[in-house]
Amino acid sequence: MKKISILLLLGAASILSACQPFEGIIVILSNSYIDHRVSVQVVNANPKASPYYPASPSITLTGDAVKQGLIYTSEGERATEVPGNVPLVNNAVTLAVKPYVKISPSAPLKFTITASAPNYISNSQDIVITNLDSLQYVDVKLLNLAALPQGIATKAVSVSTVVNGESTAAVVVNVTGNTANPGGGTTAQTEVTSTIPAKTVFKDANNNTITGSGLSINTTSFNNSTPESISSIQGGLNNVATSTGNVSFVLGAAVNITASVGTTAVKSFSTPIAVETNLPTNTFNPVTNALIKAGDVMEVWSKNEGNAPWVKESTASVRLDPATGKLKTTILVTHLSTWMVAFSKPQCNSPLQITYTSTNNLVTPLYIGVYVREGNAQLLADKVFTAKNGDVISIDLPQGVDMNVKLFTGSSASGTLIQTVPVNACATSVTLTNSRTISNPTLFFDLATNCQNGTFRYSGPIEYRVKGTNRWE
Repeated sequence: MKKISILLLLGAASILSACQPFEGIIVILSNSYIDHRVSVQVVNANPKASPYYPASPSITLTGDAVKQGLIYTSEGERATEVPGNVPLVNNAVTLAVKPYVKISPSAPLKFTITASAPNYISNSQDIVITNLDSLQYVDVKLLNLAALPQGIATKAVSVSTVVNGESTAAVVVNVTGNTANPGGGTTAQTEVTSTIPAKTVFKDANNNTITGSGLSINTTSFNNSTPESISSIQGGLNNVATSTGNVSFVLGAAVNITASVGTTAVKSFSTPIAVETNLPTNTFNPVTNALIKAGDVMEVWSKNEGNAPWVKESTASVRLDPATGKLKTTILVTHLSTWMVAFSKPQCNSPLQITYTSTNNLVTPLYIGVYVREGNAQLLADKVFTAKNGDVISIDLPQGVDMNVKLFTGSSASGTLIQTVPVNACATSVTLTNSRTISNPTLFFDLATNCQNGTFRYSGPIEYRVKGTNRWE
């Protein structure tokens, strides 16, 4: 059963000692002044996968807001950077900003959640809490290589041509995936080709030559054709820390490579690995304000695990492959981590303030997706939250990119689309209107208990899940 967190209005200690009316329910003793909450759950990156919730997940929180002691669980436990300090219940936890803390409009709180689970690839999610965020929902999405979502492909190979830490022959790895077609459907094609030259020497994390033999290598590719692929890239792509400051990325393609020689993990090589990747022809170039073409130059970035920033490595040119008619580029990978080719854009000076209006005053779970207006409509940013008429939601967005803001019912783009509003680059305000008539009944809970010393009531968040859906609201 999902844990219910409650706000007790009167005498918690006397209640519990008098007759234990709320046995089995977590009691929050004093959170009247908690203004900012983040409901976190760890899920499978594939929305169609079963199970949707990975077994035995754990999370680690890092970042300035955690170091400063500003983040707590909703039960009042202070979060620290110690792994596992914040426990999950049913893959979920609600985090709260320390009571009485006032967030400056110009200085939001930031921290990172890194999640892991057996048989899944770990992932991290940057969290931004502005002064306008009262309750937001965050999914940290983990990849299960046995059930990948559309837009992601993987290939694992083992070869014996590595002896005493050196390759005796070239090793070529082809990753085949299903690419979404603009008109619908998918096409199977090679997404990534990695070539390890002969006589490459493999090195460990301390830059020492690995003396073992036999190479195991796993390559996972991410294209920009689906929101699931975009949101599965470690750390996310919107308003993230980099070696040049906070930016957002319009993605070309990304690849994650892990390898081991014998039982030792590989970190770097004596010779760079050439990684050739496809680029969807409907990828938008925000520099030229047009679709990409041969001759365009894209930036090359890499990111180590956890809360490490993206590091700008070099640039790569887009070229046309005459044999296939596909646009491609080549990344020279010098160490193993997540690599991508993308266009980086600095953040707008002010966030986009989204005013939500509704014909009713109900608090409603909603999903906002912000998409590049041109090309393949790449997902730039999204947010799951609850709102009522007149509430304002804040989203940081990149400069130089026109976008469409879409409002959906529920907690994902699979809900009913309510409205689409075009917004110019770095616009500071927009209004989204929900004029839908609610035909479902409204339920009200009046929770009380009688004890010998009085009647006691509480109010607060009650989390629920509609049968057949995957999210607790």
